[in-house]
Amino acid sequence: MPAEFTGEQKLRIVLESIIRGVPREEQCKKYGITDEQFQQWHDHLIKNGGEIYETNAHRISRSSRTRKVRFVPWYLKLFLILSLFTNVAAAIVWGVWYLSLNSQGEPIHNSMVSLSNISANADVNATNQTALNNAPAGLEELIERVDTFGNNATGQPVNKMENPGVGQNAKPNLDEMLAPALKLPTPPSSMELENRVEFLGQVYEAKHVVYVLDVGSYQLKGPNASSRLEQMKLAVLESLTKLSANSYFNLVLCWNLREAHALGKTILRANDENKRYATEWVTSLGTTPELLKQGRNQFHPKELLYAQILPGVIGPWYGLATAVSYDPDVVFFLAGNMPDFSPDEVSKNDYNGLGISRTANFLSSPQSIGAGGDLSSLIRKTAGYWLVALQSERNLPANQEEIEEIALRRLSLDTMEPELISRKFSIPWDKAFDNFLAGLELGVSNIPRVHVFQTLPEHIKWPSVLQRSMQEFCESTRGSFNSFP
Repeated sequence: MPAEFTGEQKLRIVLESIIRGVPREEQCKKYGITDEQFQQWHDHLIKNGGEIYETNAHRISRSSRTRKVRFVPWYLKLFLILSLFTNVAAAIVWGVWYLSLNSQGEPIHNSMVSLSNISANADVNATNQTALNNAPAGLEELIERVDTFGNNATGQPVNKMENPGVGQNAKPNLDEMLAPALKLPTPPSSMELENRVEFLGQVYEAKHVVYVLDVGSYQLKGPNASSRLEQMKLAVLESLTKLSANSYFNLVLCWNLREAHALGKTILRANDENKRYATEWVTSLGTTPELLKQGRNQFHPKELLYAQILPGVIGPWYGLATAVSYDPDVVFFLAGNMPDFSPDEVSKNDYNGLGISRTANFLSSPQSIGAGGDLSSLIRKTAGYWLVALQSERNLPANQEEIEEIALRRLSLDTMEPELISRKFSIPWDKAFDNFLAGLELGVSNIPRVHVFQTLPEHIKWPSVLQRSMQEFCESTRGSFNSFP
C-alpha cells in the first residue's frame, strides 16, 4: 500500500466501511492505516461533506452559465443591441413631439373659445336691446304688428278676429286668442285603490269587511222564499268580486240561536284564491232545507273560531258578535226571520244565560197547553186575529177554525209541540241584547259600522224588542238598518 492516500482514496476507504459495515479494525488492517488516521478521515467526511457538495454545485452552475453565454452567436448580440437603441430613440422622438404639440395647441384653443364667447354675448345683448326698443306699448299694438307681419309674408290681408254680434271697432277677446288649457285626468283616490267597498249599489269607505249571511231553514218558508235567498246570495257575491286586492274580508254564515261557520279563523286578504273559496261556498247553498244544511256546514265551525261569545248571546246578536271578533271596519249583515227558528233544531244549552229553565217554560201553563197536548185555544184565537188583521175578511174563509188553521200554518205552528212553542215565544230578546253589549271587548268608538239588511216574508216582522234594539245599535255604530229587497 502506498504511504500516502489521495483524497478520493480516503473517501472510498471511509465510505466502504460505512456502506458495507466493515469494522474499523478490519478496515485499518486491510489498508495498513492506524485507527487515528481512519477516525480523522471519518470525522472530516462527516463534518465537511456538505460543504464539499455545495462548493461543487456552485462551481458547476457558474461554469454552465458561463458556457451558455460563451456560445451565444455574435450576430444575435449585435441585433439585440441595435433593437434596444432603436426603441429608446423612438420613445424619445415621440415624447418630444407630444410635448411640443400640447404647448402650441392650448393657447389657440383657449383664444378661440374666448373670442366665440365674446361674440355670442355681444349678439345676445344686441338682440335684447333691439327687443326692448321695439317692444309694443300695449295689446293693441301687438295685434297690429301680428297683422302687419301676416300681410308682408303672404301678400294678403289677414282677417282680424271679431266677436259675433259686435261691431268692427270691438276689441278682440283674449280668451279666444289663447288655446284652451289641457285638462289632466284626475288620479284615482286612495279609496278607489284600497278602501272602497261596494254593497247593493252603495260605496263605503272600508278596508276590512265582514259579510254575515243568515242561512237558517226558516229562510225557505213563505212565498218567494227561494227568490229572497238567491237575492241575498247575489248581493254578497257582487260585493265580493269588486273588492280590491289590498282589502281584507271574511264570510260568516249563521242560523238559529247559536250556530255559525266562517270562511277563515282570521280576516283574509281579498285575493283571487280566497274570493274563489267564498264564491264556491255561497253558490253551494241550495234552495231546499236539505241542500241548505249540507252547504252551510263547511270551513270553520264555531268551535274552531277564536271568538269567545258569552252565554245568552243568541240569534242576530250571535252572528254580529262573531263578525265583530274579526275587528273589521264595516259589517254587512243580511238577516232573515231568525226568531222563527225551529226549536227542535236548537240545543237546550243555547238557552243558557237567558233565565229560561230547561224543564219549565214561560207559557207552559194550563192556559197555553190543552188537555190532550193540543194547542191552547188562546194561541189559536190569537193567530186567527193576527191573520184577519193582515188580510181582508173577504179573502178568508167564513169558518173561524179554518182561519185559525191557515194562521197556524203561516206561523209554522201547526206541527209543533206545545213545549217547543212555549220555548220559542219565551225568548227574552232584551236580555240577549244586554248580554251582547256586555261581551263586546271594544270601546264604543272602535265598534265597526254595522249595516243590517232585513229580509223577511211579507207581513212578517221581528219582535218589537229585537227590532228596536237592532235599530238603535246600528245607529250608534254610524251604520244603517234597511229592508231588503
